Amino acid sequence: MTIGYLDPGSGSLIASAVVGGAAAAGVAMRQARHRLTSRFSRKRAEADVTPSDAELEADPKTTDA
Repeated sequence: MTIGYLDPGSGSLIASAVVGGAAAAGVAMRQARHRLTSRFSRKRAEADVTPSDAELEADPKTTDA
């Protein structure tokens, strides 16, 4: 039976891999949730308005003419 030796450097490498994997999984889940919710959001349609469309829809009372 062989028992492996883990020095502090090996333990640190394993800990960083676990923490990095958890962080990457969290970012991936956040991006997936954003992609899913943005398809059903009404804010997306409002964000698609171009500045020229916004100027055309502007109230003439508030514009400097």
